Amino acid sequence: MRDPGPPPPPDTTTYRVRYALVGSPGVRLAEVTLVPGHSRESDIPALLDARLHRHPDGRRVVLLDVTEV
Repeated sequence: MRDPGPPPPPDTTTYRVRYALVGSPGVRLAEVTLVPGHSRESDIPALLDARLHRHPDGRRVVLLDVTEV
């Protein structure tokens, strides 16, 4: 089993995100942790796109629901 490493700093905010990909059927779920001063909620589509694609452009992800965990 892999060591998960140290916990994130306490000033991060984690969001549970429901999203869809343009041109793909179905809804996906993910958790995204943001660090104040480095990223904000408006960055979530680009962050998810970067996880999924080799050349992200941030326009392939459509957010359906964003909930703070």
